[in-house]
Amino acid sequence: MKTLSAILCLILFAALMGACAMQDHLVPNYIDKRMGERTGAKMTSLMPYTTIADAQRLGRELNFVSVEKRKALLQEIEKGSRFDAFLAKGHELYMIDANALRETLFGANGVVSTAMGMLGLGAGWMFLKRPGDLRKEDVEDV
Repeated sequence: MKTLSAILCLILFAALMGACAMQDHLVPNYIDKRMGERTGAKMTSLMPYTTIADAQRLGRELNFVSVEKRKALLQEIEKGSRFDAFLAKGHELYMIDANALRETLFGANGVVSTAMGMLGLGAGWMFLKRPGDLRKEDVEDV
C-alpha cells in the first residue's frame, strides 16, 4: 500500500513538472492576425490555438522583420515604425493578460498547483495508519 502511494505521488509529481515545463505552450494568448501577416510566420506551432510561446516567437519575428524593413525601405520608416509600435503595444497588453492567466493557473496559489497539492495530500492521508486503527489480522480474529 505504501508502495502504491509512493508511485502515485511520483506520477503526480511528474505530471506537475510536465505541466510547469509546458505552461507557455498550454496557456492561450490572443495574437493579432496582422502580426502574422506582417512577419510571414505561422501563427501557431504546437496547439491549434495561439499560446504564450507563439506570442513570444512572433514578437521576436516582428522585431527582426521591423529591423530588416527599416534597412530596406528608408522611405517607409515612419509609417512602418508607427504600425510596428501599434502592434507591439497591443502585443504587450495581450502578454500582460496571458501572464496573469498563467499566474492564476500555475502560480503558487494557482488552480493547478492547489489541485495537485490537495490531490497529493489526499493520496498520502489515505494510506496513513492512525493510532487505534485495527489491522486486517485484528479484524479477522474478532
